[in-house]
Amino acid sequence: MMILLRQWMVWTAVTVLAPAAVGWGQAPTAADSAREICITLDDLPVVRVHDPHLRLQITERLLVALDTFGAPATGFVVGHNLMPEENLLPLWLLRGHTLGNHTYDHPDINDLSLVEYLKDIEKGRDAIEQLLIDAGQPRRYYRPPLLHYGATAAVRDSLAAYLAAQGYLLAHVTVDNDDYLYNVKYETLIAGPDSIDLPRLGREFIEHIRTQLESAETLAQKIAGRPVRQILLLHANQLNGRFLPDLLAMIRGKGYRFITLDSALADPIFAQPDPYIGPKGISFLERLATPALPVPSKTPHESDP
Repeated sequence: MMILLRQWMVWTAVTVLAPAAVGWGQAPTAADSAREICITLDDLPVVRVHDPHLRLQITERLLVALDTFGAPATGFVVGHNLMPEENLLPLWLLRGHTLGNHTYDHPDINDLSLVEYLKDIEKGRDAIEQLLIDAGQPRRYYRPPLLHYGATAAVRDSLAAYLAAQGYLLAHVTVDNDDYLYNVKYETLIAGPDSIDLPRLGREFIEHIRTQLESAETLAQKIAGRPVRQILLLHANQLNGRFLPDLLAMIRGKGYRFITLDSALADPIFAQPDPYIGPKGISFLERLATPALPVPSKTPHESDP
C-alpha cells in the first residue's frame, strides 16, 4: 500500500486534469450570479472496482479534478466498499474534503425493519468514526441509500429523530441523476473494442447532468422563488474518474461557485418541512413539490442501488 500511496503522490504532482474541449467552460453571464453548488460523491472509497491500483487511480483523478476547480466535496462512505489495508479515505481528508456515513451494507430502508436499518447505520459509523476523529472532522453527515427516507410518516420521522439525536446532518440532494447508468455504459465501452465512443459518452453524460441541474433550478424557482444552494449527487466510479473535470467545467461555465456541504445545507430551503410520504427515492426539491402519491419504488432517475 505504501507503494500505491507513493504512486498517488507522483501522479498528483505531475497530472493536470484540464477540461476537454467540449465547450463547457464558457464565461458566465450576469444572470448566472448567486449560483452555488456542493459536490457530493456516494459509495466511497470506490464502487464497482476491486483492483487496488485502479481504485487508487480513480481516487487520485477525482481529487485532482476537485483541486483544479477549487471544489470542496463530501464523500459518503459505504463500509463494505472498504478493502483491507487500503488507505484511500485519508487522502480525501488530507485534501480538505469531508466524509459522511452512507451505511455499511447500503440497505434499502423500505426493505428492513427500522431497528435493522439503524443497526446498519451504526455499523457504517463505526467503520469511519475513528478516522474522522483523528482527522478532526467534528461534523457527522448521513445520506440514506437510494434517497429513501422511509415509506411511511412514522418511519421517516423516526429516522429523522434518530439522526438528530446522534448529531447527524441529513445530507439532502437537489440534483439527482443517472450517473450510475452512464458508468455501466462506460465500463462496457472500456472493456470492448468501442473505446472510440468514450468522448461521445462523455458529452452525453455532461449534457444529462446539465439537464438535471437546469430542472433543479426551475423547480427551486417554483418552490422558493429564488435560486437555492444546490447539492449534486455523484458516485465514486470510473465514469466520474474520467469525466469529472468536464463536468465541473460545465458547472462553472453556468456561473456556479463551489461550496461546502455545511454552506449548502444552511440554505433556508432545507429547513422547510418535508411533506413527502412514500417509497420513492427523489431529490429534496422533488420531495417538497410532490404530495403523497402511490408511486413506484424505482424510477429512471432514482439513485444507484
